This record gives sequence, C-alpha cells and structure tokens, in this order.
Amino acid sequence: MFNVIATISVKPECTEDFEAAVATARAAFLTDEGCLRYDLQRVARSEGDYVFIEAYDSKDALRRHGEMAEFAAMGEATKTYVTGPPRVTVTSPVGDQVDLAR
Repeated sequence: MFNVIATISVKPECTEDFEAAVATARAAFLTDEGCLRYDLQRVARSEGDYVFIEAYDSKDALRRHGEMAEFAAMGEATKTYVTGPPRVTVTSPVGDQVDLAR
C-alpha cells in the first residue's frame, strides 16, 4: 500500500471552481482499480489551503493515477487557481501496520 499526502494552496477567490474540478476528476480516480482513497479536504481556518489524502494498493496503481487523462485534465483545469505546485509526500506502512494495510 502507498499513501499520498499532497498539500496545495488555491487563490481564495477560486476555491469553488477548484473544488468542482477536483470533484469531476475524483469520480474517475475512484473507479480506477487500485485506488483505495482519493479525498480532498480543506485545512481548518484557511481560505485556500487543501490536502489530498490518497491511498493505492500498489506502485502500479500510483503510477497509473499520474498517467490518467483525468489527472492531466484536472491539472489543466486548475492551473490558474493554484498559487504553486503541490507539495507531495508518498508513504508506506511500516512494522505491524504492514499487515493492516493488506
């Protein structure tokens, strides 16, 4: 299992459009085999800071996500809304958590 935590900042006046673009792409992401979770959450008390929380069952699923047409379309649709590139961290379980992630 691989988890992704991506943080991104959006211009406050663009948050509704950003959320709508992500919602459109999210449906396709969740139907892709291997995508276990794809959530967008707004940071509390923030006007435009968001966190993507994602989970994939394999490296192939994570790679495939980045190659999806919907991923490219979402990036194109939101590029004027964001203030910079996302900060992405990829993690995987360790120790006794490995068995829980299967």
